Amino acid sequence: MRRENSVLIAAIFLLVVSLGAWGYQLARGLIVTHMRNPFSWGLYIATFAFFVGIAAGGMIISSSVYLLNIRHLKPFCRISSLCAFASILAAGAIILPDLGRVERTYNLLLHPNFRSPLIWDLIVVGTYLLLTFLSIYFQLLPDWKKEGHGLLVAWTQRLSLDQVEEISRKWSRRISLVGLPVAVLIHTVTAWIFATQASRNWWNSALLAPDFIAKAVASGTGLVLVVSLLVVGREGFDRHRAAFHSLAHITAGALMVHFFFTANELLVRWWWGSPEELSPLHLLFGRYGWLYFLELALPAFTMVYFLTARGKATRTSLLLGSLVVFPGILANRLLLMPAAYNLFPLHLSLPGVEVEGWNYPIALGDFRPDGTIFVDFWSYVPSAVEVAVTLLPFGLVLLTISLMLRWGNFWPEGKAST
Repeated sequence: MRRENSVLIAAIFLLVVSLGAWGYQLARGLIVTHMRNPFSWGLYIATFAFFVGIAAGGMIISSSVYLLNIRHLKPFCRISSLCAFASILAAGAIILPDLGRVERTYNLLLHPNFRSPLIWDLIVVGTYLLLTFLSIYFQLLPDWKKEGHGLLVAWTQRLSLDQVEEISRKWSRRISLVGLPVAVLIHTVTAWIFATQASRNWWNSALLAPDFIAKAVASGTGLVLVVSLLVVGREGFDRHRAAFHSLAHITAGALMVHFFFTANELLVRWWWGSPEELSPLHLLFGRYGWLYFLELALPAFTMVYFLTARGKATRTSLLLGSLVVFPGILANRLLLMPAAYNLFPLHLSLPGVEVEGWNYPIALGDFRPDGTIFVDFWSYVPSAVEVAVTLLPFGLVLLTISLMLRWGNFWPEGKAST
């Protein structure tokens, strides 16, 4: 109980700090962030993509377990759905500060532009939020029937426990049938928001969507593994060791696919060797090299570690391997921005001049007394306000998981019987 209270207090602290920072941003405007016209997306969008990936990965695991009847993983289906639900709530929350004038978001519903990937992302995020909620609801329904209370359970009063359990099994499977393609679609659409921007060479790649899915499975499974290990505790680890080993192998396998796509991307750009192809690589390996090193090294550590006996030997080693992958994936999301936004797509070419062309400078969007108004490079580093606001989804995930673990039976022993 003390550990659960500590998590709840940490969640409330993160939410208070982030909401306070967001209030400051609403009062002063997006100018308090370090985003400018050269960088219209930054830490907020990176965090959005990060949590959408975790949400997709969690549902992919839950749905696959039901559809493929992986018996030793079934006790953790509820936790997988819970992780997906909490993560999609977090993703939806962090997109709001990025919109700036959040009070105008109703226009997205009143005047949708269906040629914009943003609208399709809104649709699939809303659909996914409903599916993950229903997944949790139908899995918990038999327990709520036994206990005589729960959320939206009045209609089960005239049914027997056997009937409710049958409804739970039937609808959990049906939701899995729908949830699996929607989970893949939600992160695919997120990837398409980047990949369809033809003027941004770093994003304009057919590999972006499948690589997003690979990272989603890795990070989503990692969160399921962390929460499951904390729920069962030391005393339940040996009982479910086979399940934890399978989750570790899924994480490692997804990271193998991710690194295969990464190697393809780097090799093809290096092979053609044009300035358009090499410029993003110069940025990544040069100016942002330390962050790119973390992006590669941390997931690579988890991948190799989980393929060794030592990496799966204890509860502590599995927690370590799972937690290490998250900052690496978040760094990957953040580094989508510099290599795309710092290569301005508009050029000026002059006849008779040896230089192929100069980038048109871009206005920063704010007046500066020192005369620095136009730039052809923007060294983006999130401001303190951005970092504080970005605590919002992390606090929301902790709060949602902490409260749901109190209100519902997510313990593997309770799920194993179904």
